[in-house]
Amino acid sequence: MDKQFEFSQDGKQPQNIQEGKNFIKADLGNINDLGAYAMENKELGIKSEGKIFLHSLLNLTGTEVSINTFPAGYEAPFKHSHKNNEELHIILKGEGVIEVDGEEVTIKEGSVMNIKPQGVRLIKNTSNKDLVVVIIQTAQNSLFGYTLTDAII
Repeated sequence: MDKQFEFSQDGKQPQNIQEGKNFIKADLGNINDLGAYAMENKELGIKSEGKIFLHSLLNLTGTEVSINTFPAGYEAPFKHSHKNNEELHIILKGEGVIEVDGEEVTIKEGSVMNIKPQGVRLIKNTSNKDLVVVIIQTAQNSLFGYTLTDAII
């Protein structure tokens, strides 16, 4: 079963994709227009509007990154946890609530939050404006070096 998402043909598309020996870059546009994207998995019949998965677009091998635009009043259709991946949420715009294991945590522009894989989570936009969140998934305890400990200077 194919569990990959692709950019929906009826949504906005990445522009100016450029590849070099050690990089891939794409332009997604203005932060206020990110809600025009949609991702879908045709085999599973799932379409997610206002979401951009970067794993396939940028050939990421150690992480999944999604950019999410949740409209006013949005509530995720289901609660979920993960087998291995923790999630880092970076709130770029708006405000809302992330429920983890039944506890509601208020989030707003500038908030950052890490959720362990086992945490059962649900996100809600409690405002009357878009909530824009970058979510980074990576395997828990997989970081072996960071910042200067991983740099070659």
